[in-house]
Amino acid sequence: MSTSTAGNKDARKHQTPKSIATRRSILDATVRCFVEIGYHRTTTTEISKRADVTRGAVQYYFPTTPDVLRASIEYLLEEWTDAYTEALKLRPPEANKYEFAIDTYWEFLKNPLYTAWQELIAASRTDEELQKIVQDASIINDVRRREMGHEIMPELDELASDDFSLGRDFGRVLLEGLSTTQLTYDRDRREQAIINLLKKTVTNFWEEAEEKARSGKAD
Repeated sequence: MSTSTAGNKDARKHQTPKSIATRRSILDATVRCFVEIGYHRTTTTEISKRADVTRGAVQYYFPTTPDVLRASIEYLLEEWTDAYTEALKLRPPEANKYEFAIDTYWEFLKNPLYTAWQELIAASRTDEELQKIVQDASIINDVRRREMGHEIMPELDELASDDFSLGRDFGRVLLEGLSTTQLTYDRDRREQAIINLLKKTVTNFWEEAEEKARSGKAD
């Protein structure tokens, strides 16, 4: 039997409803391990216990540790990004789109999936194999989030590429930094003051960028 034929058969047997459900259960269990006990305590035994499958089943779908790590990290990011995208679509018509995006992103930085992602990033600093997987997943996810931004706010397609990237990155980087900053007193008030300033700054930036795009189009 040729290698390609064997590969096709192997791919097909992973596409039955039962196999798809089992695979998802394993990925769900792995992500729960990341969230609840951390990366370093996540083992095949623990994954199989939480997925209610045998260790052999885990190894059948994911023969090596990098296989299950890669798939579960991509799955974690997809779940988080998809949920964030759906939340953005719930913006009330009267809400400032930029302020709503900031508030929504801030809430999603408190999501357990994001906490697990941050732990994976930290663990990858001293784990070369994990570092490569995290970097690859980050690239894929960053592209997906950029596409999501265009999907949610198609009017921003008219902006210069540099303006779109800068505006998007500025808010994201500041909020992610704030989420890990240790404000030791009066934290809630100080956080909100920073977020309010960010809203003002970001709204001004996007409005100026939109006006520049409209002026250029008129010219």
